[in-house]
Amino acid sequence: MKKTVFAVTAIATLTLAGCIHVDADEHGRDAMYENTETALRVCGGEGRVKEVTEDGFKCID
Repeated sequence: MKKTVFAVTAIATLTLAGCIHVDADEHGRDAMYENTETALRVCGGEGRVKEVTEDGFKCID
């Protein structure tokens, strides 16, 4: 019985960890997409963007 309870608990924990991980990745992709779109507008085009991260962007001076 203990083995069954342990197995069910382990599967549930891994399933929840997978959901959290996927959510974090989706948020990161959304932030990157939004920052890329903003960087293209603010910097003045593709050739003027130096770097885009989840936290923001940098234009070429």
